Amino acid sequence: MTDITAAPTAKTVYVMRKQPRQRRARATVDAILEAAARILVASGYASASTNRIAGRAGVGIGSLYEYFPGKEAIFAELRRREMARWYAKLRAGPVSGPPRDVIAHIVHTRIAFTSANPALYAALETEVPRAAVAEMQGTIQDDFLSLSTAYLAAHRDLLRPKAPMSFVSEFLARWVNSTIHDFAMHAPAALAGEHLADELIDAVARYLLSTDEE
Repeated sequence: MTDITAAPTAKTVYVMRKQPRQRRARATVDAILEAAARILVASGYASASTNRIAGRAGVGIGSLYEYFPGKEAIFAELRRREMARWYAKLRAGPVSGPPRDVIAHIVHTRIAFTSANPALYAALETEVPRAAVAEMQGTIQDDFLSLSTAYLAAHRDLLRPKAPMSFVSEFLARWVNSTIHDFAMHAPAALAGEHLADELIDAVARYLLSTDEE
């Protein structure tokens, strides 16, 4: 398994050479990413050479290198797209409704993110270098914390915690994300049932909301 804690070398490139503009180009990039995902799940990051990915995608190696400088950039783009797709779903939900509805939406969306393809989620989390998505992950986290802090501040009279809302927002985000991530990595069968979502929503609501609002 790749050592994801090791610092990348100066030659490691985690960004695409260019973005596809035409439909055919987008289809080529999509095929490359799909092939990379299948290889990653089936045999791991170390075995996913650019030649193997191109062959699985049915594209020439030259077409692959037109968009990606190496496999690092392929898997970085795959992981970035997954993160962006699910964050868009999170933001599209009832993010300004009653607190319990917002909690439920966040929990269900996060569980759906990890359970849509558990094997791919686990592989992306454990085998793709974290440096590949550090910038985007930070951007998403900053945006979410900004939105959630503003939401909590607007509903301050309904809340139990006395700590600053910025802290409460980060605490809740880490609590929900780490709990669901741990189940995804070690007990993925629980993602398919109702107990995890129900218990986590209830636990967060009991912590966050005053007695009258539970």
